[in-house]
Amino acid sequence: MVDARNRITLLDEHTANRIAAGEVVERPASVVKELIENSIDAGASSITVTLEEGGKELIKITDNGCGMTREDAVLSLQRHATSKISTADDLDSISTLGFRGEALPSIASVSVMEIVTKHEAEADGVRVEIEAGTITNLESVGVPQGTTISVRKLFFNTPARLKFLKSAQTEQGHITDLIGRFAMAYPSIHFRLTHNSREMLSSPATGKPLNSITQVLGKDIAKQLAPISFETPAMRVSGFVSNASLTRINRNYQIFFVNGRPVRSKSMTHALDQAYRGLLQPGRYPVAIVFLDVTPELVDVNVHPTKAEVKFSSEQEVHSAVHRAVNAVLMAGAAAPTILGDPIQRVSQSLSLAPDPPQFHQGTLIDRPNVVDLKAFQEALAQRRATTGEQVDPFVWERGVGVPVEESPVPEADFDAIRTVALSGVKVIGQARNTYIVAQCDDGVLVIDQHVAHERVLFDRMIETDEARRIAVQGLVIPLALSLSAKEAAIVSQRLDQLRQAGFELEPFGGDTFMVRGAPASIKPADAEAVLRDMISELVDLSVTKHLLVKAEQVLITACCKMAVKAGDPLSVEEMNQLVADLLKCKNPFTCPHGRPVIVSLSNWELDRKFRRV
Repeated sequence: MVDARNRITLLDEHTANRIAAGEVVERPASVVKELIENSIDAGASSITVTLEEGGKELIKITDNGCGMTREDAVLSLQRHATSKISTADDLDSISTLGFRGEALPSIASVSVMEIVTKHEAEADGVRVEIEAGTITNLESVGVPQGTTISVRKLFFNTPARLKFLKSAQTEQGHITDLIGRFAMAYPSIHFRLTHNSREMLSSPATGKPLNSITQVLGKDIAKQLAPISFETPAMRVSGFVSNASLTRINRNYQIFFVNGRPVRSKSMTHALDQAYRGLLQPGRYPVAIVFLDVTPELVDVNVHPTKAEVKFSSEQEVHSAVHRAVNAVLMAGAAAPTILGDPIQRVSQSLSLAPDPPQFHQGTLIDRPNVVDLKAFQEALAQRRATTGEQVDPFVWERGVGVPVEESPVPEADFDAIRTVALSGVKVIGQARNTYIVAQCDDGVLVIDQHVAHERVLFDRMIETDEARRIAVQGLVIPLALSLSAKEAAIVSQRLDQLRQAGFELEPFGGDTFMVRGAPASIKPADAEAVLRDMISELVDLSVTKHLLVKAEQVLITACCKMAVKAGDPLSVEEMNQLVADLLKCKNPFTCPHGRPVIVSLSNWELDRKFRRV
């Protein structure tokens, strides 16, 4: 008889495997990672990954490695069955990518799996079919040496996990990124990825990391990378870093490897930041692919469920090695930008009642006559937002209604009516900190954020339905060939119409390359590539962060942000007057497309009260 007080029970193997799958298998990319690691450990020189619907319907990985015998194929489906280690002491010197023996049983427990494999020493191969962790078929087959593993209906028996999977586009993007990183770490292996019968990535097995980097990140990035190298008796640092002119708005292009394993490392990231300290503008990050080969005894890879993080016995030594490798190449000349040009001076200053000295820079509202036609551009900036139906928009500005004034900390007057500032009789006074336009109107004083104001004007311009009033486009004398990564190319292909609507004339040019034949007239032609690349990088980042393809409107919002004048850009009185006039013609001059406020006001009554005149 069972004692009712005993509540702890030993879980069966099937339940234990499903629990383990929750740690090892988070999404289709987790399956691909584990299976590719097995293929690399098996000595494969060619790995092909086939996907359907982002891996949710099918993940198929084929390699030409050593393969498995019939007995090993069956045993590999048992938890903690592995050929990588045999004793606990082996954990202190792991030299393979896999070692726990959890991947195959975990994946098999939450999918319908098929393993077809042939060992190099066997005459026949074997096919093993598994459903939810249970072997349903085992037979001999004639196949070439190597292993093919097909995973179908991932998470079919765990509905809670299945519903959290994102769109096929998002899942495919994660897998593309992952395979690209393996391709950079193992340039002697040929990697090929197809999605819904379309080839997404194919890396050349040349043995040269830069060739693989070129294929994954694009030749435009690869040609601006400088090799790094530093070595101590215990570790060796190698890889490539960008010069100061090649930066991105996030860290997505900072990739670190430890003994061939893609990892996240705070020590290596901080070392990279310290090497570039003082060389880059705030909010900009260099491109870096850093390989660290360290004695296995000095690194612990068994500290994270997915092996995405490692722990070094001497973090300080690793930090120093990476910093010295990067700093050496920067100080040798890589810190100098490859594209010559005068940087934009962003000098903070107090309220200016006189126009700043004229100068040309990206994002000015009125470009110089030899670059953009003044009249055409002024017309381009002076359009209203297109009417979108009969529904009342609570943010639509009714001319003359006015701007609500923020409550003042000064004690209230005898009456508590809300004071507003009607936007009439607006006259520009000057510019504060090269960031805010100060203006007066009949009812008070206005402070206008020039960046978000220009965003609003550009956005209304882009959604204008009248063809004659859309964004002015300037043709490029020499078309620009834009080489992108696989993920970037996928986003651009999906949103070509919106990029054209924003003023960029793009067309596919084969593979992951696009030809740019025109750019918005509001930006300097020489800056068109940098602005477009920043837009694409932000759109890719948004698609990953929000786990779905960015909406069409988001492309236009991002374009406005990148093309608008920036905080710190000095504007002439003529430019400020033009911007304010165009802003007041917008359907909603109070918020930018992101939802940030454009105008802050101070009524005459409030101003007088501050000085105790009322």
